[in-house]
Amino acid sequence: MKIIYLGAEVPSNRTLLETTTATSIGVSFWRLTKRGLPKRKNYLLSDHFKSDISIYVHGGLPKDANLDQAELESFAAEYEEFIANNMDRITLFTELDHPLLTQEFIETQRRTCWAEVPPGKFLPVWHSPTGQAGLNKLVDSYLDVGISGQDMEAHSFLAAATRTFVRRRGTRFHAIACAKPDNLRSIQCETASTMSWLSPMMHGETIIWDGSRIVRYPKRMKDQARSRYRHIYDKAGIDFDKIIEDDPKEVCKLAVWSYERLEDRINTVGPYDEEEFISDISSDNVPATTAETTLDNADTKGVQERKLIPRNPDEIINLPVFGYDTKTEVDADGVIKEVQVIQSQAGTLRQCNTCFVAANCPAFKPDNACAFKLPVEVKTKEQLKSLINAIIEMQGQRVAFMRFSEEMNGGYADPNVSQEIDRLFKLIKTVKELDDSREFIRMTVERQGSAGVLSQIFGDKANVLRELPNNGLNEDETTQIIKGAIEEN
Repeated sequence: MKIIYLGAEVPSNRTLLETTTATSIGVSFWRLTKRGLPKRKNYLLSDHFKSDISIYVHGGLPKDANLDQAELESFAAEYEEFIANNMDRITLFTELDHPLLTQEFIETQRRTCWAEVPPGKFLPVWHSPTGQAGLNKLVDSYLDVGISGQDMEAHSFLAAATRTFVRRRGTRFHAIACAKPDNLRSIQCETASTMSWLSPMMHGETIIWDGSRIVRYPKRMKDQARSRYRHIYDKAGIDFDKIIEDDPKEVCKLAVWSYERLEDRINTVGPYDEEEFISDISSDNVPATTAETTLDNADTKGVQERKLIPRNPDEIINLPVFGYDTKTEVDADGVIKEVQVIQSQAGTLRQCNTCFVAANCPAFKPDNACAFKLPVEVKTKEQLKSLINAIIEMQGQRVAFMRFSEEMNGGYADPNVSQEIDRLFKLIKTVKELDDSREFIRMTVERQGSAGVLSQIFGDKANVLRELPNNGLNEDETTQIIKGAIEEN
């Protein structure tokens, strides 16, 4: 498989690609016309591109281009002339693809002007309204067939159909304006074209090959992601300081280098059944006008109706994610009943062929179930404390190793280290809270006005406590008490 880097019709992009080791580039005829073509002479690709570069040309008509039928036909004629003038320099070119172009017009072009093109240079594009029958017709007539990334995501039957055609007919499929990991998993492609290599410069993303897979970080993770891969930059010949400073050319060079590693891995591993070397954690949707040439809102749910066939009840079992057990309980009325409870599942459904760490696992065996299990049980306070202590020790090791890596990279303050230290402290705080068995009552007394503290606490009972029993002493009793006190003195 080859990855084609689109956007080379822009001189600055072309110059940037020439500083990398990219050998396959894509040119949009639509954007060339918008930039202005020479009026007195033909635009020759050989005058602008090096001889060792493979050039893939596409019409590049935006889906929302507001053109009437006459303008579309005029553009089609200009495109035919451009292809004819540059046929010797073009590796592969696609036919025009636009919703306003009728299928009759497309079929006429295929029978007339494109029928005279040398074999292997013309790329017809499958149009989803033609369905499975249209795809079968293209496969019967052409060796190369193009499929847009939008159609790849919208039509689930393409994965099985294309694999069958590749195996039985040797058809070469080409992913147009799409290099998404999910699509590369599902459809075996000869080429995959994309403008995503420009997204680090235009949208602040980070695209990097981490040694075993390609990872794409959104802009919000730029500071955390870029500082952790210094060893990768050294291997790629990328300037670490420029990456940290967000140098636009350097981050694009890193993206191109990463896609080349993905290309090498796919060509080495072979079939696309291996999924562990592709990853995409970017949640940002890059606008289609800058990242791809297809529509930006693709319906990934598919449009085909699927018939639901009910299963035999004997075939329906519990989903093997949790373990299930029954427990006998007695309710308030004394009724005994069996209650189902969920527990952890020590077994696993992991398989070596599709495991994420298959490339580095010491127990890897093809076509075998996983050799490891995780019998974790947390049912008592002591088991909970043991689990948290184990995680604290693991987290402490991670912090220490990340700190070591930070020192080896020149001592640059890595925000990832600080983040992991915060996590470690949160875990320690959790253990301290579990160990704290103190019980106490906290009372807050607030005094308002002239009332005493007892009145604030006990209310009217405090006034009763101040009163003497039997309504107090009368005058004679009080006189007797005073005389007795005087005589004693």
